[in-house]
Parts: sequence; structure tokens; C-alpha cells
Amino acid sequence: MQLNFTANTGFFGAQRNRFVQFQPDRTLEEVFALVAQIDGMTGIELKYPAAFADVRLVQQLLQEHNLTLSAINVDTKDARHFRHGALSARSAASRQEAVTRLREAMDLAAELGTTIVTTCPLADGYDYPFQVDHATAWGHFIESVRAAAAHRSDIQLCLEYQPHEPHSHILLNNVGKLLYVCAEVGLPNVGANFDIGHSFAAQENPAEAAALLARANRLFYIHTNDNTGDGGDWDMISGAVHFWHWLELLYTLDQAGYTGWLGGDIAPKHIPGPVDAYQSNIRMIQRMYQLLMRIGMDKITEMIRQDGNPAAAFETLSASLLPEWDVQPG
Repeated sequence: MQLNFTANTGFFGAQRNRFVQFQPDRTLEEVFALVAQIDGMTGIELKYPAAFADVRLVQQLLQEHNLTLSAINVDTKDARHFRHGALSARSAASRQEAVTRLREAMDLAAELGTTIVTTCPLADGYDYPFQVDHATAWGHFIESVRAAAAHRSDIQLCLEYQPHEPHSHILLNNVGKLLYVCAEVGLPNVGANFDIGHSFAAQENPAEAAALLARANRLFYIHTNDNTGDGGDWDMISGAVHFWHWLELLYTLDQAGYTGWLGGDIAPKHIPGPVDAYQSNIRMIQRMYQLLMRIGMDKITEMIRQDGNPAAAFETLSASLLPEWDVQPG
């Protein structure tokens, strides 16, 4: 598997939670300069429309810093337009605004040399019983995705699911619903921006979810991070919480032949800044993958194919981390 790292720049500018601001405002030039400092980072993911006020400047900065535009990430949660939904909204004007943004981003993607447009439809959800007509909302959602994706067959539209925040219930909240949308839309260029932390938050095993997406040919793009699995979206360093699950995920991606981008999506709340956070994230993924290679992918495959294997499996895995001479008592 190729390890192609890119940065979701949403965490490089101003970041606020309900209590504090933990990153300052930064210009696009400052964001590019920070991303370029990260060893192993070859791509950059930019937000639309915020980062594209001057497209010529974006082109200049990509060339100046020798970075590839991996994806355009479209904001469909802007409360000015999408307070009551975007792709699923009752308001035809809100739905049209969301579709128009996606189509504009697809055209920009083709112009700037990427084939990926992503969006996390967080405005599309609800908090209370009787707040939405579920059948109508889902019908609008699928029609809007189809209308956007049909605009260009040469650009992949990647939907990112998340179970909670800002609503207690997001419509697109797990891998099954994402695959349902793909099937209902019926276009081959609709797939997943698979956020690992969101998968944990949805009480999934990301290796299983990745296998399902790959089997359906819908695994287009990945956001890497970790999560406590309590439903929150904490965007922690990959492997910091679910080390073994992350190993299984990387093995699964290798077996699936995934060669796409691994996009860092890390919140530097308690870290000096995004450079340190994203650099650590890259190093963790590289080292976890190197560990798998040291054990041997064929050996892992053989191990998995044995029934009743947990004891033997963790003997093999733990021995690769802690050789016998390291774990002797005393």
C-alpha cells in the first residue's frame, strides 16, 4: 500500500470549540507554509468556498510549496444558508445552494488537477422527534446528491458520514447509510470520504467498514484520526486510542489495494500547533504500517484464516512489539 499523506487544512486556521479558541486566524499563505513544513506531507485539502477567493493564488501556492491539491472540501454546514438543512432541507433554495457549491467545486477540482470533492453533510440532521419528515428529508438528500454528482462524471463526490454534532442525529451517520445512498443515487462517482474517527464514534470497527466500502468500490478518500468512541468527534492522533484496531485497518487497506490519499484530520487543541500534530500523526501511521510489514502480511493473513485464533493472534502481535527478553519478570 502506498502511504500518500495530505492535510485537511480546516485545523490550520482559526479553531474554536464552545469554550475557547485554540488556533489563531491564519492567511492562506500562512497555512500553506505550515503544511509544507511537515515531513512526508505531499498533499493539501482546501475548503470551498473559503480558500478559493483567489484561484490564481491557490495555483501559485501549490507550485511554490510543491504540494498537490488532494481534494476540495465543500462547506455544506454554513448556518447562513443551511440552518435547517442543506442537501435534505425543506427549502428548495437551501438545497440548490448546496448542490451549486458542490458543482462549482467539481469544476474547480478539474481545473486544478484533482478528482476528489468531499463534503460532510452535518447540517442534514435533527435533534427532536417530529422535527423532520424523515421520508421527505431522505428523498431530498438522495436527489441532491444525484444532482451534484451527475454534473461531472470525471470527479468523485465523496460523502463523509458522522453520527453526531452539530445535531444529535445526523442523517448520514454510519457506513450502512452511506452505502445505501450510493446504491440509491446509482452513479459510480459517489463514494466515501472515510473518516476513521467518525467510524469509531459510530461504534463501528473501521477495518470492517473499510472492507465493505472497498468491496462496493466506494472507498475513494480517507481522513485519518482516532477517537475515544463515545460519540464525540475528538480528532486525535491515529493509533493513540485504538492501536490494535488501527493495525487491523491498515492491514485491511493493504489487502484491498488502497492507493488513495490518507488525509490528516487532527485537532491540535493540546498540542503546540498543527505542524506537531500532523507530523506525529504521519509518524504513527508509518510506524504501524512498518510493524505490519515486519510481522509479514502473508503471516497475518494465514493467522486470520484460522478459527479460534485470538490467543495465537495476540501472541504473534505482542511478540512483535515486546520480544521475550523485554517482558521477563524482575
